[in-house]
Amino acid sequence: MSEFTTELAETTAAIIEHVGVDPETPAEGMSGALWTHLADGGFVTVGVPEAAGGGGAALGDALAVVTTAARHGALVPLVEHGILAAWLAATAGHVLTSEIATVAEGDAHCSIHRHGDTLLFDGAVTGVPYAADADTLVVILPPEPGADGSSVAVVAMSGSGAEISAETDLTGVSYADIVFRDAPVAFHGSSPVSLTGFLHRGALAYAASTAAAAAAVRDHTVRYASERTQFGRPLAKFQAVQQQLAQLAARTTMMEIAVDSAIATYADPEIGRLTTAAAKVVTAMSAHSVAAAGHQIHGAIGTTSEHSLGRFTTALWSWRDRFGSEQFWAEDLARRILDDGIDVWDVVTGTRSEHDTAPTTHRSPA
Repeated sequence: MSEFTTELAETTAAIIEHVGVDPETPAEGMSGALWTHLADGGFVTVGVPEAAGGGGAALGDALAVVTTAARHGALVPLVEHGILAAWLAATAGHVLTSEIATVAEGDAHCSIHRHGDTLLFDGAVTGVPYAADADTLVVILPPEPGADGSSVAVVAMSGSGAEISAETDLTGVSYADIVFRDAPVAFHGSSPVSLTGFLHRGALAYAASTAAAAAAVRDHTVRYASERTQFGRPLAKFQAVQQQLAQLAARTTMMEIAVDSAIATYADPEIGRLTTAAAKVVTAMSAHSVAAAGHQIHGAIGTTSEHSLGRFTTALWSWRDRFGSEQFWAEDLARRILDDGIDVWDVVTGTRSEHDTAPTTHRSPA
């Protein structure tokens, strides 16, 4: 981790600790006060190009802000707004000015048509995080006929054109299906980012968030086991508890290593996508075990709504399937190795062998 990345994470942590995080779970939505402080400081768009109003930092630096927030239990749409929406809009040449934006993938049934001087959007998107909080939705659409990359539309969430069916996930954050009918489009343009590239960026961001939540469970559980006494000695002195703590620590470390590898190789179009798929598999696979170990060691107190453990375990359960489930990414990883001739050694080590050649076809994980 570079000095800049470390300072970025430390400053983010200081802001979060200054504003404070209410650990009650499920929460009553996102933390608006914290979001305002982070936005005012430029932290929510630190990874967006400077020309688009961002900080121009690398993805790894932007994810340091995301993981710091996740590790503190802060519920704010850093992934949706900065890592994805503002970045995606910037790749299409648009500067996103909304206070809170979220993002979705549209399908072939979505369409944009013109009525006079106004562009209108029709279509449905599903599973949109922070939909009840956002004022803008950035939709990535299949490319126009004969074009590469994708098409990007910026649509207002308010008004009669959007029908939002909102629920909440286990953390308390809104999660919605949205049907648009003649919704005004603020911007529509082409982007070099493919649907696959968008999916991988979102998957990496949530793999990193999941690993950060797991680290918080580990830290809280180790501290609790050291402080809580039973039969005259700390829980951490019992062999059975020690074994659980060791397994918990090993799982968390495995998640962190997988994510670090994916971030380090993200810029490589082949190895980066393999390591991202591997990170998503590892974090999704380990999330349940980490949450279970945390609750087993904490006992009944960890299940109360006001205990901070629940903020992180519900995040693990909610985030593990964002941008693709464990099975989805395991199948994608296997398909790339078997069908595209990727060297398994490259997957394991995160490197490219001298004898490896780029595959002639690139299959979408969808």
